[in-house]
Amino acid sequence: MILVDVFVPAADNVYDFQLDEDVKIGLLIEEIGEMICQKEHCRMEGRMDKLLLCSMDNRNILSRDTTLAESGIKTGGKLMLL
Repeated sequence: MILVDVFVPAADNVYDFQLDEDVKIGLLIEEIGEMICQKEHCRMEGRMDKLLLCSMDNRNILSRDTTLAESGIKTGGKLMLL
């Protein structure tokens, strides 16, 4: 498990997450979206498969088919959910 900050421009907020670095990013995107909606008491509209997770440290879009570990994301990393 690693600790990361996830910035969500649509909510103009940063969220702290503890994520399993060995889970595929596509699954993590869905889990992050659901947890943010629960916290903010909102409904997720649109297609979850269109969301992107980006590394703010490395300035790249993370592939849904890889893991955080494979992408070089470590504790303290800063991500953005678009």
